[in-house]
Amino acid sequence: MTFAILTACTNSEDSNGVSFSATVLENNESYLLVEPKEGSTELNSADRIKVSVNDATLLDSQDMEIKIDDIQIGMQTEIFYNGQIAESYPAQIGKCYRIKLLD
Repeated sequence: MTFAILTACTNSEDSNGVSFSATVLENNESYLLVEPKEGSTELNSADRIKVSVNDATLLDSQDMEIKIDDIQIGMQTEIFYNGQIAESYPAQIGKCYRIKLLD
């Protein structure tokens, strides 16, 4: 199996890397499976992306820390990561720094 790393340039970039908005498709406690929003650069890479939550800070829409159990299927999120996407299926992001729920 071959993996390639893509570097994504997105609309949103801050000191914690780049970010994209996505809908949660699955929550298995150690990772989220998400679908990038229409128009995002990440959607050009894959329609489903696996996001490891092991090292990520999880926040609600008011920037209060939450637990992985608080994230439900169908919720809208902003994923902050290092800009690298492994070309697999589903795709996987390199390192996730923060996941924030959106209103």
